[in-house]
Amino acid sequence: MPNYTFNHIHHEAADVHAAVAWYKKLFGATSDPPFERGGATWVPVHIGAVQITVTDREFAPMELGRYQGYDHLALASDDFDQTLADLAEHNVEIWMGPVTLDDGSRIAFINGPDHVKIELMEQS
Repeated sequence: MPNYTFNHIHHEAADVHAAVAWYKKLFGATSDPPFERGGATWVPVHIGAVQITVTDREFAPMELGRYQGYDHLALASDDFDQTLADLAEHNVEIWMGPVTLDDGSRIAFINGPDHVKIELMEQS
């Protein structure tokens, strides 16, 4: 059986540069230089060990909500209170939460660029 490792999440953006700037502003992300492929702009964005590949290929609009398939990206924060303060400072829409789970940890879901759902988790 082959071994697998996580490679990336793909974010199809209406405005690739605005989405990249949002990840940088909110999460301190870094990015590789943009490049063109297949008539689209591609930018690899890095949040810790997580890579989000942002492109601006043709797309069909979606509403924020529940659906089958991959539902959201989750990031753990080692300072959840500061994370909540950063969300407020940047006027980020909190879709749900913050909620305290049975184990005492907290989570919140935010509306990212292009209605990408992002779960923020208190790192235990």
